Parts: sequence; structure tokens; C-alpha cells
Amino acid sequence: MSRRLIALLLTAALLITGLPCAGAESATDSQEDVWQDPVLSEDAIPWDEKHPDLLDASMLYAHSAILIEASTGEVLFEKNADEIMYPASTTKILTAYIALQMADLENDVVTISQNAIDLVPETYATIPVNVGEEIPMDDLIAATLVRSGNEGANAIAEHLSGSIEAFASLMNQTAAMLGCSSDTHFTNPSGVHDPNHYTTVRDMATITRAAMQNERFREIVSSNTYEMPATSDKNRSGHPQRTLVGGTHILNPENDYYYADAIGVKTGFTNAAGYCFAGAAKRGGIELISVVFYSSRRGRWTDTKKLLEYGFTQVESISPESLYAEEPRVIDVTGFALDDAQHGELTLGIRAVDETKDMTIVGNHEKIDLLRENFSQVSSIRWTREFRAPINAGDVMGILTFYSENNGTAEYELVATRAIAAREDAPPTLQEIEAYTLADDNPWPRFSLDLLVPPGALLLALFALIRFLRKHRRKRAKAPRIKPGKRHFVR
Repeated sequence: MSRRLIALLLTAALLITGLPCAGAESATDSQEDVWQDPVLSEDAIPWDEKHPDLLDASMLYAHSAILIEASTGEVLFEKNADEIMYPASTTKILTAYIALQMADLENDVVTISQNAIDLVPETYATIPVNVGEEIPMDDLIAATLVRSGNEGANAIAEHLSGSIEAFASLMNQTAAMLGCSSDTHFTNPSGVHDPNHYTTVRDMATITRAAMQNERFREIVSSNTYEMPATSDKNRSGHPQRTLVGGTHILNPENDYYYADAIGVKTGFTNAAGYCFAGAAKRGGIELISVVFYSSRRGRWTDTKKLLEYGFTQVESISPESLYAEEPRVIDVTGFALDDAQHGELTLGIRAVDETKDMTIVGNHEKIDLLRENFSQVSSIRWTREFRAPINAGDVMGILTFYSENNGTAEYELVATRAIAAREDAPPTLQEIEAYTLADDNPWPRFSLDLLVPPGALLLALFALIRFLRKHRRKRAKAPRIKPGKRHFVR
């Protein structure tokens, strides 16, 4: 009796406060049917928060799970990743992705139809909106993602393709184009349960990765709330400005499941699909995407945290500047002053030509170590000046070009890290002679004693040779001649 009394009191409290019975699922697909949360097996290995690198499939509540590195799509962890599952409202990730690609976000206005509302079962989440209400496409996409509004997804589909069926066909074409397998098939834009509406966590990770490359999508899913502007319709029965609250607990700092590095993405739930979540997080230049299907109400958050924490131990990020700095280029400068302590040795620093270009390299430890060992093979240097003093700190000595697998190429200036004075009695360089000559208005070379040295030395050598030849000739002329046939005896 006491348990029944407590249940009645809690139900009454929920009705009085106006909170939805689904609790945390107020912005996702909630159903009134009885739902049995999955539990960990009795022989599951306990997860150790201090050692997130030790992750086992038994530690996850989710039946299917996957973790990928966002920039390359490399799979870092998987559990039943290719098993066909129901995606529930994570379906809206693909719906929003298509809408952001096709719609004119500045001008498109969607009129909500009766059909868009009628297609939503009573137990599923809504924004809500009214029939005839006119909503800018950008606001409708945001409301659909944050609030998981099923009628919003239907309205987007009708606006872009004319019907739910036509849009579902477009969804399947898009999924195939993104690289999804034949184990993915969509029948509606919202994720309302349908036996023929299914996918895998691997394919959903592929879809989420593509969507996260859209800046507007990233902006929307990074927040658990959305300020919906006032709307109206022809019958003046729109809505005033309001704040829509979602159910992505890892984005809410006031929630026990808050994850500081999280940047999205989308929840989902039906009895057939279980609790689902496609998540993303970023730390130190590393971005990860996780997907869990058929997890528990709270397990989808803890599963996601375990996956992401594991991923951050398996992957590292490094920039070309940091790679270069581990073993910077050292050159030998000529013509340096005799008091130079380093005898002309100069270490070159590095500076990006375009500081806005992100060339961060992300990969597992083996990949980064291999890149360290072979940095010279993925970069080239074009020297732009002579290695001769004087040199000022910051002088550009050359241009290093780095070649990336995913981000193209980028150029970096190799700059002098210190000044090197020139030796006072050093002969002029070719550049100095050229500059001196170009600055002289006199078309004839200026007279200098130095100019007499080469020809003078040549004349002296020629004079000495002539004297030697003449002297040798005189000796030969004075020598006595011996007549043939006579013998001469010397006593």
C-alpha cells in the first residue's frame, strides 16, 4: 500500500507541475508502454574511470555501439556495429542534414500542414506547432533537432519533397551516397517506429559525421536549448517567442550526466529502439563521434562517456608546427662575426603563412609516431635567401610546404631565431655587389685600388716569364758549340 501511495503522490506532483511523464525524454520520442531498461551482465568487467583506456564491450549497456575519429572516420571501438537496429529520433540527423543542404535558409518559410501533425502518434514528442503556422526553415530545423519535434520533421519533408514518401526516398539515396550499407533503410523523416525503418550504428556514425561537417548543424546540436522566435499564420494562431528545451543531458551543466567536452548531437527513444544517442565531443583538436543503440535511460549517457573517454586515450593530435618543433632545421651561416658564440650555427623557427588554416593531424599513436619519423617525406623546403651574415632575428630563410592526407597543403615560413652579425673584414657578397652596382648612376665601374690587383698580378707574372725566357735564351747563345768529328779532352 505504501508503494502505491508513493506512486500516486509522484503522479500527482507531475501533473501539478506540468512536467511530462517521460521526464528526461520531454524532447525525444517517449511512449507510455512499459519499457524495461537493459542491465549489465553479472560477469561484466567494471569500468574504471581512472583507466578509461581499458574498455570492454561488457561495460556498455547498449546492445550496439561504435566510436569513430571524426576527421578520418577511423573506427576506434565497436560492439555489434553492423547489427540492424531501429534508430528512433536519431533519424532526424539525416533529415536536418538534407534540409540544410537543399533549403534556402534565408528565405524558405514552411507552412505546417494538418498531415504533418496527424502523422505523429500521441505518445511521441512534438515542438508543438499549429496547422497553418508559418515557420522559417532555419528555425524549424533547429526546433526539430533540439526539441525532437516529429511534426517538424514531417513538415520539412513535405516542404522539400512534396510528401513523406518522396522525402524518404531522398533519405535512402543520400544515405547510400554517404557510404551507408544496404542495412540502412528509412521510411519517414522523424524516426517514428516502422519495421522497415532501420540502420546500424556504423551507418549512423557515417551520417552523423557528414552532418557535423555543416557549421549550422554543429551550432544547433551543440546546445540543449533554442530560442524560437515568434511565429504566426493566416489565422493569427501562431506562437509567441519561447525557449525550447531538449533532452541532451550531457550538454546541460546542471545535470549529473554533463560532459564538458560534448558538442552534441541527438537523442532518440522508442520501445523497439530503446534509448539511443549519437554523440560528439572535442578535446585538444581531437573530435570523436559515438553512437549507442538500445541502451538504458541513463546508460546511453554513461555509455557515451565511456566511449569518448576511451577514444581520447587512443588518439592524439599534433600540428605541423609542433612536428617541426620536435626536430627543427639547423643551418650553418657563413661570414659571421668572430665573436659569435655559436660559430654561425642557426636554428630556424616556424610560422604559418595562413594562420586561419587548420592543418591539425589526428590519428592513433602509431600513425603520429610514423609521421614524426618521416616528416621530411611529407614536407619540402624552398630556400629564399643565402645563408650568410648579417641575419636579423625573424628573417625568413625559406618556405616549408607540408602535405596532408586530408587537408591539402599549407606553407610555413622558416625564420631566424636570433641575429648573427657579419665579420667586419668579410668580402662583399654577390647581393651586396649587385646592390652597390645598381645604386651607382655612373655607367662605368668606379675606380678602386682593388681593381688593379688582378691585372697587376697578371702583368707581373707575364713580366717575370718574359725575363726568364730571355735569360734562358742568352745562356744558350753563349754556350760553345762542338764541331762534329773532333774529340775534346779536358785535363
